[in-house]
Amino acid sequence: MQKATPMLRQYLELKKQYPGTLLFFRLGDFYELFNEDAILGSRELEITLTARQKNSPNPIPMCGVPHHAAGNYISKLVRKGYRVAICEQTEDASKTKKLVKREVVRIITPGTAIDEQLVEQKEPVYLAAVSGSGESFGIAYLELSTGEFLSTGFNGRDAWSKACADIESFAPKEILYPRSAKQLVENGFGRVRYGLDGGIKRDLFGNQGSPANSSITLTQRDNHAFDNSICRRALKKQFGVKDLSAYGLSGMNETINAAGACLNYALETQNSTARHISEIKFFDAADSMILDAVTLRNLDIVESGGFEKSRKRSLLGVIDETITGMGARLLRSWLLRPSIKRTEIETRTAAVAELMDSVLRDKIRFLLKEVADLERLVGRLNLGTATARDLLALNRSLGKTPGIKESVSDASSLLLQVLDENIFELPEIQDLISRSIDDEPPVNIADGGTIRDGFNNELDDLRSVSTNAKQTIAGFEEAERQRTGIGSLRVKFNGIFGYFIEISKANLARAPEDYERRQTLTNSERFTTPQLKEWESKVLGAEEKIKELELSIFKQVRSEIVDHTRQVQSTARALATLDALCSLAEVGAHRNYTRPELHDGDSLEIKNGRHAVVEAYSEEGFTPNDLRMNNSTDRLLVVTGANMGGKSTVLRQAAIIQILAQIGSFVPASYAKLPIIDRVWTRVGASDDLASGRSTFMVEMTETATILHNSTPRSLILLDEIGRGTSTFDGLAIAWAVVEYLHNSPKHSGKTLFATHYHELTELAEKLPGAKNYQMTAKEIDGEVVFLHKLEKGKASKSYGIAVAKLAGLPAQTIARANQVLEKLEQYELAVFSDKEIVPAEKGLEAAVGMANKTRTAAQVSLFAVSNEEIISELRRLKEKDLSPDDSKEILEKLKNEVL
Repeated sequence: MQKATPMLRQYLELKKQYPGTLLFFRLGDFYELFNEDAILGSRELEITLTARQKNSPNPIPMCGVPHHAAGNYISKLVRKGYRVAICEQTEDASKTKKLVKREVVRIITPGTAIDEQLVEQKEPVYLAAVSGSGESFGIAYLELSTGEFLSTGFNGRDAWSKACADIESFAPKEILYPRSAKQLVENGFGRVRYGLDGGIKRDLFGNQGSPANSSITLTQRDNHAFDNSICRRALKKQFGVKDLSAYGLSGMNETINAAGACLNYALETQNSTARHISEIKFFDAADSMILDAVTLRNLDIVESGGFEKSRKRSLLGVIDETITGMGARLLRSWLLRPSIKRTEIETRTAAVAELMDSVLRDKIRFLLKEVADLERLVGRLNLGTATARDLLALNRSLGKTPGIKESVSDASSLLLQVLDENIFELPEIQDLISRSIDDEPPVNIADGGTIRDGFNNELDDLRSVSTNAKQTIAGFEEAERQRTGIGSLRVKFNGIFGYFIEISKANLARAPEDYERRQTLTNSERFTTPQLKEWESKVLGAEEKIKELELSIFKQVRSEIVDHTRQVQSTARALATLDALCSLAEVGAHRNYTRPELHDGDSLEIKNGRHAVVEAYSEEGFTPNDLRMNNSTDRLLVVTGANMGGKSTVLRQAAIIQILAQIGSFVPASYAKLPIIDRVWTRVGASDDLASGRSTFMVEMTETATILHNSTPRSLILLDEIGRGTSTFDGLAIAWAVVEYLHNSPKHSGKTLFATHYHELTELAEKLPGAKNYQMTAKEIDGEVVFLHKLEKGKASKSYGIAVAKLAGLPAQTIARANQVLEKLEQYELAVFSDKEIVPAEKGLEAAVGMANKTRTAAQVSLFAVSNEEIISELRRLKEKDLSPDDSKEILEKLKNEVL
């Protein structure tokens, strides 16, 4: 430190204040990184690593990026999970002979990103904070770019697991947590659930998380940051209130701690008051349908599953026809957290129904095309990063509000009427922007020309001085040519010497005596005169004052607009809601969806239901299906049928129709009468968690256990192939027990669709009063299987697995052999059920397992017989007369090995 240059000492002092953060240190036209920052930055940004003091024993690693292109480099680092501190020169280098003062003006982190390069237009960027221990946890979510601020809390023995599930549903980019909760949070969010490649890693700074491989950053803070008095005081100051009870936070200490820590972190990173964070909304997780991460993945809600995840082939991709980014984000939030409030749902549905009128909808959507993302624009205004072009975008957007209000002014649905009342035209703001901001302002206000002529008299005068002086200087050049007789004389300008007269070496003898030499070049000399100095002072002084005044005027205009933040936010929310509703109406009209009927009972009836995503992307026609369920006679449906017959599709489409209905959308069916569901549970597909040492079957059982412990009679449960991850008899026993539990448990018997290839379970379903057998039909025509994809009452007798294997392209020899083995096995079919009545149910399970054990030997004998057929056939083909003793020994040894 003592041997370092003054500039490097300045860097090290600032770096000490921001540990675990990459410091972008402004040096002239570049941002430079030093030491470990440079090593990491060079690797992650793929730029050249150089060094300062290269010839010294300890050269200092260094790399840099141009300041005008820094945004792209910073976004690359932040997307990888790193924190970046922006250090700027805060005084004019020309006005000091000492080291230029520098300060960190902003810290960019994954959870506080607001720049366009860092945020997806249609997705929120949440910063989360969690506080608590034991049986009480509080969580806060802040979307800094829009000012959305949410909080919730969980209590009880399973509080932490519920808190984790809630955080997963919001998918924040960054989670803040106190040092005291280090182990708890790292264990909860350091695994593959967020795409990590196993365990929590550390970067060069010791930060938790794997910046290069994860989509979430875990940021540890001192416990002091979660102190209740500090957090409570910060929230009161931000909202300008004396008490937080109006926000539903009375007695919610852990929630207040999380919210305060979240807010203070945001203000600290932005170095701003962030006035657009004007309120916090407390919500209870029970206020909406719960869709955990497993269900979101299994149902392809916001992105498709498989190896290539895509937003396009998801439910969100199908129903998102929004025009604006704020409308898209709102629709996404509806889909992630569908409402369970019937009044709210039906209010939305009524608005969608009215917007099915194509004339009304098309007019609104046409006007919305000119509306900017006002939610994020108002965020940039309040954080001091909005540009002149942002103000013009705001002006254009507000200019469309009269037409939008006129379109919905005669609406009959309550929600459209409310939206009309919450859209503000703000003519005073439109007038201010129109008078002050030039129609084509530069990207950077420092380039000049942002403020319109005629808006400020002082600015106009300075511009006149600057323009006239430049014209005078141009006239001075011509006059000097005439006076000196040097036709090649030029008056030029550069940033170092200002204005000067340039004369070639050949004409130096003709230079007047009043010319003062300023610089000697190889082929010319540069001069000035007292008159040129005077004019130069006027020009440069005016231009400097113009830049300062333009910036001051712009900040004043921006400040006046910020004073209308609440009205702009109200307008933004109303337009976003209108956009989302129009999107649902657009999809409903074009895809022939119908308006669902919601009721407070438990019956579910769907006629001609379709899977929204499969229907949208399938090249073949979709076969619709009917479904009827309730909580009494038809609460558990055992669905059997052929592989590829459509069992999984029917299960998923039932849930998707229910979810669409509860966001206020029309649904893909000809008729739908639906109850209000509190949660959709799914256990489908095969996946493992190798990083945590959990096999595919362990994951299956863990997810099944979660359902059995937490489902309610108001839940919709989808179970697909329970027990297939282990041996046949173990799997059958587990599947049997799960069916009985979900049927018999008064606390957990939600409406259940149970797809299975265990045909033995169809016998059980016939014995349980609340269960029914359904099958996906298929038929054989000339030896070929035709899948009808139709759900009908009854039970399937075959799975047609070999037929599917044939379609998949297995070799003909393999298919033929499989048919031989199947034929033999069917002779020894494992009839684990007797014709006797199963009473009580638990004895039925014991009887089934007992019968299964008795038939194991028969099955094994059958398999042994089938496998020996090949050996017998080979023996029959042998001609012993043609075999030598050595040949006979070799064949005998081979057959012996195959048998044994």
